[in-house]
Amino acid sequence: MYLNPARRGTRALVGSPQKMHAAVLSAFPPGTPTETESGRVLWRLDVGKTHELTLLISSPVKPDLAHVVEQAGWPTGQDHWQSAPLSRLTERLETGQSWAFRLTANPVRSVAQGSGRGKRVGHATVQHQLEWLVERSADWGFDIGGRDGRLTADVVSRRGLSFERRSDGDRRQITLTTATYEGTLTVSDPKLLRLSMGHGLGRAKGYGCGLLTLAPRT
Repeated sequence: MYLNPARRGTRALVGSPQKMHAAVLSAFPPGTPTETESGRVLWRLDVGKTHELTLLISSPVKPDLAHVVEQAGWPTGQDHWQSAPLSRLTERLETGQSWAFRLTANPVRSVAQGSGRGKRVGHATVQHQLEWLVERSADWGFDIGGRDGRLTADVVSRRGLSFERRSDGDRRQITLTTATYEGTLTVSDPKLLRLSMGHGLGRAKGYGCGLLTLAPRT
């Protein structure tokens, strides 16, 4: 779905991953399964070269985005959003195929704190963010190189996000580091890749991270 950047509602959603998360979940009526064996609700906000805003959602069932149209879309348009079964793509995946991809993720590392549980801290440099993806790619069913010094992907944008999360009267300040990756991947395990695309990659999935999208190479 394309968002209208001139609307106040759009600015409110773009400025708060918590509000966007709530808006996305509101696209599914009560009782609708938002997480199944095949996947869960994921979303990502893409910003185009001329500042177009595109909301992408992957979900076990088809969403209804009428409320987002009222808040942040173009209500006078005819096709407010488009959807299609993800299986049209995932059923075509085969070992050795190459695809163009995009992924916004939350690359983190664990820092020891005494004898307690380690604290998760976001990777700050492009090199460490790329290493994070390379190290995990096999577990997610694809390969982007890196073992011979050549990578087929890069970090195209990075953001530091800080926002307030409210839950049952409790307020917490959330700080995230995100990296958007683009490039070419090679399918190493189609079954794993299908699961990864359905369930998301990494952490902070409720805040716009983890949705991997593929496209034919051009």
